[in-house]
Formats: sequence, C-alpha cells, structure tokens
Amino acid sequence: MIRKTSFLLVALLCATFSLFAQTDSPKYGHTNLGNLLDGMPQTAAAEAQLRVLADSLNLKDSLMKAEFQTAYLQLKKEYDAGQLTPVQAQERQATLEKQRSGIQAYEENAQKILDGKRAELLQPILTKVNDAIAKVAKANGFALVFDVGSGAMLFASETIDVTPLVKKELGL
Repeated sequence: MIRKTSFLLVALLCATFSLFAQTDSPKYGHTNLGNLLDGMPQTAAAEAQLRVLADSLNLKDSLMKAEFQTAYLQLKKEYDAGQLTPVQAQERQATLEKQRSGIQAYEENAQKILDGKRAELLQPILTKVNDAIAKVAKANGFALVFDVGSGAMLFASETIDVTPLVKKELGL
C-alpha cells in the first residue's frame, strides 16, 4: 500500500511539474522612461515654458538682490563715514534684515511656483507615456515592464527592450 501511494504521489508531482513546464513563462520588458520623455516634442515645449518662467523669476530675484546690495553698501559707507547715529544704524540694519528675509521668502516661493508649473506641464506627458507603455505591455503579453533609468533594477534576466514599441505607440 505504501508503495502504491508513493508511486501515485510521484506520478502526480511529475504531471504537475510537466504542466507548469509547458506553460509560457512570463515576459518581462524594460525601457528608459527618462529617454522616452526626452524624445517627446511635448517635453521640449514644456521645458521651454519652464525656462521662460524660471528666467522671469530669476530676473526678479536678481533685482531684489541688487537692491539689497546697493542698500548694504550705502549703509556701510555712511556708517564708516560716521554719518549715522547708533539708532539710525540699527534701524537701517533691521530694514536690511527684513529685505534679506523677503528675498529668501521670494526664492522659496519661486521654487514652489516652478515645481508646481513643472508638475502641471509634465503630468499629462507622463500619463500619455505610461498609457502607451501599458498598452504595449498588454498587447505584447508582458507581465512587467521595468524603468531602467530609475536605477532601481539591479538584475533582470531575459527582458526585452520595449522602447521601440512604445515609441511607435506614441508616434515618435
């Protein structure tokens, strides 16, 4: 009886193993999301808009810093020449400190504005690329598609570069 049960168990295991061996193993693909985004004309247009915005924000920042520098040099000149009372010097220093704080606040706000605009402009492009990747993956039977540009993949055996298929889907 033990022999018969062992034989049946071995036969069942062999049948199960051969069934798994016959099924197709999943396909894995890879692409470089950054390179795809860089190759899209919409990304170049978005980057151009961001440069214009950044330039205008930087111009205002430069003007504010120049005004601060001028006020500082004027204070230093008058103080060194003995033209200011101690109270006047303290008041002017306090004004300069407020001006410096205003510059820092402007720079932080400008960075937030730039980051928000970047997200606003790039999100539709990223969505379009992700949709194209998903469509290519489904149409070609890929179980997973990795982004090799993120640096997160340390090893992958037998992956297929889906970049040409995604570019075709995007019309690039």
